[in-house]
Formats: sequence, structure tokens, C-alpha cells
Amino acid sequence: MSLADLLPAAPTPADKAAPAERRRRLLTLLNTGDTNAAHALWLQELATGDPAYRWAQSALERAMQQGDFTLMGQLGKLLAYRWHSPWHPERLPTDQPLPRVPRDILTVSKLRHDAGQFAYLRQLGLLDATFDATINIYRHLADRLVAAGQSEARKEMSDAERALIGNTYNRIVHLPEMGRVARALSPSWNARDIEARFLDHGEGLVVIDDFLTPQALQDLHRFAMQATVWTGIRYAFGRFGAFFQDGFNCPLLLQVAEELQAALPHVITPRYPLRQIWGFKNADDLPADVNLHADFAAVNVNFWLTPDDCNLSPDTGGMKVYDVDAPLAWDFHTYNGRTDIIKAFLRENKARATYIPYRRNRCVLFNSDLFHGTHEVHFKPGFEHHRINVTMLYGQRENDELHRSLSSRPDLETRWGRHNSAWRSPAFGRHR
Repeated sequence: MSLADLLPAAPTPADKAAPAERRRRLLTLLNTGDTNAAHALWLQELATGDPAYRWAQSALERAMQQGDFTLMGQLGKLLAYRWHSPWHPERLPTDQPLPRVPRDILTVSKLRHDAGQFAYLRQLGLLDATFDATINIYRHLADRLVAAGQSEARKEMSDAERALIGNTYNRIVHLPEMGRVARALSPSWNARDIEARFLDHGEGLVVIDDFLTPQALQDLHRFAMQATVWTGIRYAFGRFGAFFQDGFNCPLLLQVAEELQAALPHVITPRYPLRQIWGFKNADDLPADVNLHADFAAVNVNFWLTPDDCNLSPDTGGMKVYDVDAPLAWDFHTYNGRTDIIKAFLRENKARATYIPYRRNRCVLFNSDLFHGTHEVHFKPGFEHHRINVTMLYGQRENDELHRSLSSRPDLETRWGRHNSAWRSPAFGRHR
């Protein structure tokens, strides 16, 4: 692959020549596997502040477009420096003050989740005894918010609270390196049969059971349980997101994404490069139909990691996928966050839902433009039992060449032809 294909447009002013050359060298080092030298150079690049992260994000998107999975992983690690702590990564100097993380708003669910995760890591011997005091502080802060009637509130962290937990809250303090396995995708399912069923089903939807090999399933579940990367905290009902560029990134995840492209070339076509990997966690309970949305991709791969015995209601906990897609004229914040508009659209379009119950190691492969969402969740309480799903998105919805547009009927064009969210109100915040 040419490095020129991965670099952002070259700056022309002379005063930008030095950063451009440093970034070119950094990519060269990553491509040749000299990660220690690359990370040392990245520390120099970080002195530029936000431009460093914007450049790395742009380079990551180019690596995804080119299908360079190794470089994707390395650039994802650079981007995750935004969430660094005194414990991770080890190569960072420890005598410098920590900058604030992008998201440090306190919530009860986040405090309790992290206290549970720290306690879990302590039991495994992966964190030292200094975290016992941190766990107690987190629990005390959560209890104080509840006592003040702020169970669902998002509270700005005070200076006193930042002094107590600012070096750990919503930061990466532990990140296991989960390497590749002999084979990630289970041989128990037939790829040609899956492709035929996906393409023959008009809107594009197929369920794959026994999706991963036992080793891949076990290792990915361990990664999701141990990695302190659940930094997406703006979701309702105690849900958390973890995103590739924010630390939800390991060689095994990329191996799954790479093997999928090789196994399903007629579904995940060359026009559909990998665009995002994320994980989501649900706490004990989630009401039905609160997170209906469509995604920005062409193909969605969604699979579940949590053991089945954590699910108190085996007939629930899964996903609803509707037979209606998001109109191409809608903007992202409408088709991904405006559940009020989405529900009205589904009613008028007489949408029918397919419900897929929760099962560990089950994958739902579908047209990412179809409206979908977690239906209802009733899992055991406690950190060890949280429902965890992983999503991989391929291609752009505008480039979907496999599915007819299901919502382009002439009678809908006038009423639903265009919806743009010019503003974002907390009342219509994305609940996905």
C-alpha cells in the first residue's frame, strides 16, 4: 500500500512542513512494525493538541478504506491516548499532569459500573490494592447522587471530585492485549449458505448461531470484561458504548472483521470497507423499543458475548429488525436518534418487525439501513452479568448495491422525503 493513500491532503504552507514530515515518518514506522519508535514520535505529535487526533482519525479512515487491518489497529491505539491514565499506557511519562478526558460527566450508572469493574479486576489480580479506596469513593459518589435525587442526572464533575477520581474516571487503566487465534469464525456455519439467504431475503437479514470459535468467543468476552474502555456515557437506561478509536481495539476484533470480509465477499463486497467497530453494554433492565435507529453503514454485523445464564428472560434480550429502511434524504441525527420521528414513520409505513431472541455467540447480519434496536432486557444484576454486544459496520449506506429501497414509495416521498435535525435537544438524545 502507498503511504500517500493514507496521508491526509498534504499541507502547502512552509510552516506545516515539519508536522507533515513527522506524520509521514510515523506512518512509515507503524507500517514497518517499529511501534516503540512510532509511539515516541506520537508523543511529539501530541504537542499539537487536537490537530494530532484529527490527523490520526483521518489516517485511520484511509487505512479502513484500504483494508489495512494492521495499520487500523496501530492508529486506533494512537487515538486511544485521549483516555490515558497513570496506569496506561506504560510508555507515557508519569511526571506530566493529565489532560481532561473528552467525557468526564458523572452519572450514577457509570460510577457503579466502574466500581464493579475495578472490583472485578482486583479479584483477578489485575489492579493493585490502591484501587480499593477508589472503589469506595466511586460507590460513595454514586450513593450521594442518588440521595440528592440525581439517579438519572448527568453531573459536571467538581474540582473536589476531580481531585479524588480525575486520574481514573472514564480513563483507560487496564487494557488487555487480546491477540489473534488460529481461527476466529466458527466452521459450523456455511458461508455460501449465509450469503444466499442474505441476498435472497429482500431487505437483507440472516441469523448465524455458533458464530465464533470457542477460543475467539472466550477471548473477546474476556477483553470486553477487562478493558476499561466503556467511555460512551451519554446513553439512557444505564447503557455504555466502547468505540474502536477510544480503546475498543485488539488484534482479535480485527481478525473477526477481516475473516468476515473474506468469508462473505458477496455480502461484504469490495465496495464495503470496515468503517467502525463498537461494543455496547446494557445493565440489568432496558425497556422495549427505546433505542430504535438505523446506522450509517451498508452492512451491520451484530453479535452477543454474555453467557446465556445471565439472561433472566430467555425470550427477551435480543433485537428487533424492521422491514423498513431509513430514507436516504434523512440526516444522521434523524435516522439514528429521533425515535419520535422513527416510530411515526414505521407506523405509517406499516412496518413489520422480526424479533431475534438473545443467545450467546449469535450473530445478526443485516442491511444496516433497516431500523432496528435492542428490544427488552432483563439480565441478572451486577457487573459480571451485563449484556454485551459487538457491532461491526461495513460500507456506506449511500453505496448499498444489494438492497432495494424499501421506503421510496411515491406516497411517502412528500411526507417523509427529507428530515434534517438542525439542532440537537437533550430531549431527543440518541438512546442507542
